[in-house]
Amino acid sequence: MPNTITYNLNELPKVASTLLQQAGSRKIWLFKGEMGTGKTTLIKEICKQLGVVSNMSSPTFALVNTYETTSGKPVYHFDLYRLKKMEELAGIGFSEYIESGNYCFIEWPEMVEEKMEDVFNLKIEMSGNTRILISGF
Repeated sequence: MPNTITYNLNELPKVASTLLQQAGSRKIWLFKGEMGTGKTTLIKEICKQLGVVSNMSSPTFALVNTYETTSGKPVYHFDLYRLKKMEELAGIGFSEYIESGNYCFIEWPEMVEEKMEDVFNLKIEMSGNTRILISGF
């Protein structure tokens, strides 16, 4: 059953906390939404709540960024917007990341989502300055 959260940017900490609870044990999160809806901004807040101490930025050109938490566990952040062929993912060891048991946050997951199981789906839409987040579909 999908959940809908309407929020603005100053409510991000609460939204991130709610999503961490909703996701339960699922570590692979798929973020959908048009350019500029706040996918990366939301991921940064979630990472902050997971204890990430690394500098966080969008991995648009690298495909993946690795962040480290205070407990030493890695968190992986993918941006597949520029992905042209699945072979590019094999070249960076994508399956090893996904099978690691660590959090994997994937923006623009359309090319890979049908190959994944037990994921937490999220979609962000904009309405003025308000974001509408649909999760768990």
